[in-house]
Amino acid sequence: MLTTLIASLACCAPLLGPGALEASAQREQAQLQEPSPEAAALARRLREAFDSGSAPQRIAALRSSFLHADESVVAQVRRGLEDRDIDVRLATFDALGRNAHESAFTALLAHQRAKRKELRSLERDLPALLTALARRGDARALPALVDDLQAQRLVATVRARILGLARIRSKAAVEALFKLADEIGFVDMHNHLEDFRLALVVLSGVDHGRSLEAWKAWWNGARASFEASERMAPLAPKDAARWREHWGESPAGEQPLSR
Repeated sequence: MLTTLIASLACCAPLLGPGALEASAQREQAQLQEPSPEAAALARRLREAFDSGSAPQRIAALRSSFLHADESVVAQVRRGLEDRDIDVRLATFDALGRNAHESAFTALLAHQRAKRKELRSLERDLPALLTALARRGDARALPALVDDLQAQRLVATVRARILGLARIRSKAAVEALFKLADEIGFVDMHNHLEDFRLALVVLSGVDHGRSLEAWKAWWNGARASFEASERMAPLAPKDAARWREHWGESPAGEQPLSR
């Protein structure tokens, strides 16, 4: 749209006077970036909630914010990353993870990098943050999902890493899952085999059960030619329900759930 405007004005630039073409292009760009009335209203609501509202008010505003992939909304939502209330922080992670705007994802990445050491002792923050980072399936989340594993070995945190990797549909994610299993160790992996199995079923479309050795044998044979399909194959009903539960999603055709 902006390119079309510049092209149409270029032919009559002498009539517009010095700088007129550039000014017109800048106005058009500003209009393209201007938030919708709904997004602007939500940004105001979020600002008011963070400036003077209670924790429940902040959470209520955050829960619907992901519907607006708008930078002005994200700018207010990310204030919750530093909130002293744990439930506000959890709602913020979820809201940013669900928001399609690029700045939402980059805010999560920046937070993980800046708070890496602090997150080690935050038993609810870290799994929620990792889940939010993985939600869109962006390969840039992969390093965060495998980083600093030994610092926090809670089941919920390891689950967030394993099922988060399954969201990234690539050969690199499968490789990362096996490296993660090696780092966790054979004995401790018994606590995570069901998550490991589900992650590999999601990525590969095949099922080798809860046997780590069977999966390793499969990967030794499949690694050279493996390519993750663009879309996940249909899951068995129990697996599908478990997958949706982890991501706070509804069955196909229904509105997504908000945690």
